[in-house]
Amino acid sequence: MATAPLRVGFVGCGGISRLYTDIYLGLHELAQVVAVADLVPELARDRAEGLTHGYRAEAARQHAIATGARSEAERDDALARAESAEDAASNSIQRFSSHTELLAGSDVDAIVLLTAPSVRGGPTVEAAVQGVHVFTQGPMARSVEEADAMLDAAEASGIKLHVQVGSRYSRGMRHAQRAVASGLMGQMAMAKVELNNFRPQSPYFRSTHWHGTWDGEGGTSVFHHGRYVIDPFLYVVGSPIVEVTSYAGAMLRHIETDDMTLSLVKFANGARGVVQSSLLYHTNPLTPTFRIEVIGSEASMVLHQEYTHPDIPTVMLGNRENGWEADVKFGSNHDPSLVQRLEALEAEVSDAPVRASEMYQSQIWLESILEDSSTPAPLRVPHHHAEFTRAVYKSHETGATVTLPLAKDDPFYTFEGRLTHGRKLPEDDPPPTGELPRRMRGS
Repeated sequence: MATAPLRVGFVGCGGISRLYTDIYLGLHELAQVVAVADLVPELARDRAEGLTHGYRAEAARQHAIATGARSEAERDDALARAESAEDAASNSIQRFSSHTELLAGSDVDAIVLLTAPSVRGGPTVEAAVQGVHVFTQGPMARSVEEADAMLDAAEASGIKLHVQVGSRYSRGMRHAQRAVASGLMGQMAMAKVELNNFRPQSPYFRSTHWHGTWDGEGGTSVFHHGRYVIDPFLYVVGSPIVEVTSYAGAMLRHIETDDMTLSLVKFANGARGVVQSSLLYHTNPLTPTFRIEVIGSEASMVLHQEYTHPDIPTVMLGNRENGWEADVKFGSNHDPSLVQRLEALEAEVSDAPVRASEMYQSQIWLESILEDSSTPAPLRVPHHHAEFTRAVYKSHETGATVTLPLAKDDPFYTFEGRLTHGRKLPEDDPPPTGELPRRMRGS
């Protein structure tokens, strides 16, 4: 069994790595970053230096806490954490230009995959073959073929593979899952989910070279953004989607992929449902960002979820404490006492945090490695999200209802097959409202 602190490598040192720097500064007793990799040498250099400076700052912070401690136990705990952070700062963080070089040239126990959504399968499979655990930023994979390969590699090697979607782990979301799984709500008739978010043409779709493209993002509203509520929705419902009829396209944004999708679905348990994912919603006090509803024969459930930003200072301005909070309510016209029984199920998940922070999901992954345990949501959940999104795009392109699972000879089973369909923006395609053509925008 592995022992703490685990030795971790970052693969990808772009914008999201700033958040994970802050996360790992707070988890130095469980794991320490000893290697980084990026195609751009300057990004790898800056990330390595940022981590070292951050560990030193974390050590200084803990020494300050020890100085003002109100008890001997509090002082000893702070000093122990300071010593751990100093140990992390003493590491000479290695820098590489690719995940392959990092895996070959460093002695890591695990990698944290922080690349664009189009780069998931290759690094995961290579790491698994070498017995290296993997935490990947979501979504899981841009095709079912890639997701299958990742699952097969993880199962064959026995590594702990975790796909980032922290919204699965809040107490409210786990309470909702427990309520549906209990059977108290009766036969499921309908389940629906909404992503109501806003992403403008500028600056969002001009902030990187891959946002809104098939090659770089692999899919947008239902795939890259939708995962934050569709993935936990699939976890809550607990029955896979078996039929999909969808619209998925760019309504108001000048992108290749989708800024809005609407899907009618059928679940294996016979229930029907609606999956709506939009990046066009203007903020409205009556519209939650994330919404889930389940209607059963005996009771119904509505869940609202938001991404919250608590005022908790850390070395890197508190990003690691941002997270998801879900409020769940029940109703029953048949038996009012049933509402109380459903509400009481929250006690069964009292160990889950009210706010599932960015740091929390990394923590439970690291603990699963150290304790050889599993995390609450199985890998079939992000895998099913990847397959559902491919079915959405296939339904839109073909104008037909799509059945799941997708066969391996289906063009939409692979990512390359998807690229033979749908809109591709040429370099000189004129954008709306006077924006620069894509070929003139730079990176």
